[in-house]
Amino acid sequence: MLEAQSNDGDRRVLLTEKAHDNHHSVADVEEGPVPEISRIFSVLCFPLDLLGGWVMVRPNEVVAVSHLGVVTSVNRVAGCFKVPFFGKDERHISVKQQSLELHPTKVVDAVGAPVMVAAIINYHVVEPMKAMYAVEDYQQYVAVNAQATLKQVVSAHSYNELKSQTEQVNAALRDNLAPLVLQAGVHVTSLTLSELNYAPEIAAAMLKKQQAGALIEARALIVEGAVRIAKDAVTRLEQESVVKMSDADKVKVVTNLLTVTCGDVEATPTVQL
Repeated sequence: MLEAQSNDGDRRVLLTEKAHDNHHSVADVEEGPVPEISRIFSVLCFPLDLLGGWVMVRPNEVVAVSHLGVVTSVNRVAGCFKVPFFGKDERHISVKQQSLELHPTKVVDAVGAPVMVAAIINYHVVEPMKAMYAVEDYQQYVAVNAQATLKQVVSAHSYNELKSQTEQVNAALRDNLAPLVLQAGVHVTSLTLSELNYAPEIAAAMLKKQQAGALIEARALIVEGAVRIAKDAVTRLEQESVVKMSDADKVKVVTNLLTVTCGDVEATPTVQL
C-alpha cells in the first residue's frame, strides 16, 4: 500500500515537472492536411482559385503555406506551386547568410571604466519552421539577444583585455549567443567587435594617462641610453690616455653628457674665459 502510494506520488511529481517544462517551451509546428472546407470552397470558386492559388519560392528561400491556421506545406525548392486558395496564408523566410550591425552602446568594463562597443553578427537560418513559428520576429530576437550577450561579455573584461585578447573575446561572444538563438532556428557564424573606445566622458583623461605612460617609457629609454653613452665616453678617454681625469673631472663629464642627452631642448655650449 505504501509502495503504491509512493509510486503514485512519484508519477504526480513527474507529470508536474513535464507540465512545467512544457509551459516554458514552444511546441513544434508540424505539417497537416489541407482542411476540407478550404478544398471545397476553392473548387466552388474555381476562377479565383486559378488566379490566387499559387505559391512562388525564390532561390535560398523557404515558404510555409497554411490553410485556415493549419500549416499544410513547407516548400524549399525554388519554383511555383499550386495550392488551394481559400484560407491560404504564406510565410517567406530566407536561408541566406545574413549580417547585423549592433550599434555602439555604452558598457562598464571589468574595472569600472565606461567603454563604447559595437559588433557585427553573421548568422543564417537553419530551421525555418522555428524561425517562423517559435518566435515572433527572429531577426529582432537575434538582435536583442546579441546586444545582451555583448554587454555581458564586455563587462567581464577590462579595456586592455578587450584590445589584446580579440580572438578570445570574439569566441566568447559567439559561444554565449549560439545557444540563446537556437530557439529561433538560427546558427551564429560569428560575432565580432567592430568598435571599441573609451566613453566620451573619460576619453580625454585616459588619453592623458596613455600619453603619460608613453612619456615615462620614452624617458626611461633615453636615460638608459644616456648612461651608456657617458660610461663609454669616460672609459674610452681613460683607455686611450687622451686626458688624465680625476674623479671630479669624471663627474663633470658625466653630468654634462647626461644633461645634453636627456634634455628636452638643444644644449647651449659655454666657453670659460
